Amino acid sequence: MTPFRTAGGPFAPLHAELMGASAALPVFDPSAHAARLLSEAQRTWGERARTEFRSIQIMARFLTEVVGAGDPIDVYAGAVELVADEVRHTALCLALLGALGGQTGLPEPVRLQDPERFLRSGMPERALATAISMVLINERISVAFISDLAARCETPAVKHVLDATLADEDGHGDFGRAYVEKSLARFPISSLPAWRHLVTQTLLPHRRSAEAALADVPEASRRLDAWPEPERAALGLFSPQRQALVFRAAEAALLDDLAALGLVA
Repeated sequence: MTPFRTAGGPFAPLHAELMGASAALPVFDPSAHAARLLSEAQRTWGERARTEFRSIQIMARFLTEVVGAGDPIDVYAGAVELVADEVRHTALCLALLGALGGQTGLPEPVRLQDPERFLRSGMPERALATAISMVLINERISVAFISDLAARCETPAVKHVLDATLADEDGHGDFGRAYVEKSLARFPISSLPAWRHLVTQTLLPHRRSAEAALADVPEASRRLDAWPEPERAALGLFSPQRQALVFRAAEAALLDDLAALGLVA
């Protein structure tokens, strides 16, 4: 596995400028947490770092798509900000992972592998597909997860990363919704079933994970207050059951927006 690394030299001040105040990670005390949870936190934050790295790649691709689609120039500024935010989030995850005593490397393969059918599509189609799946849906779900953790976490280093990430991502959904609404207008109404299918496919893995996590949970326990988990929240962790409940609440609100856009029947 190829390690994450920094280049230093003239790149260091550029990175420092991007990170801003978020670079100052508070001291983390591992002795305050159970060893089994620390191990889980190392795995989880390592996976989050790799996921954020993939998000850099997808948002960088989205930037090329909106430019290639000839979108208005002010849209480019929003797309550039999305890329910068994901770079910052990756660095934050790596900093916390190091404080936790863990390490990880770049995802394998490093290169983002997109389906050939997607790559053969026109730039306007690709830009809208990325906006729907990543910026509108997945980023909105991510905000719900991070918000739930940040509201309950009291560990300074972990809360610092959650709050800094949330401060960036909270506006991504608004950007995505506005872009999708305007972009849909350039496609014929006959294309709507295809976009609705994309919505279904994007939500499907989240729905399956939630269904599996709640399969053996009685209806009376399908409430957030039944899964308080303070020791997990302290390290930015969920049980699968709580995460499933957070997803279902987020999905209900998201479906209202998608319906207003005509993206669900």
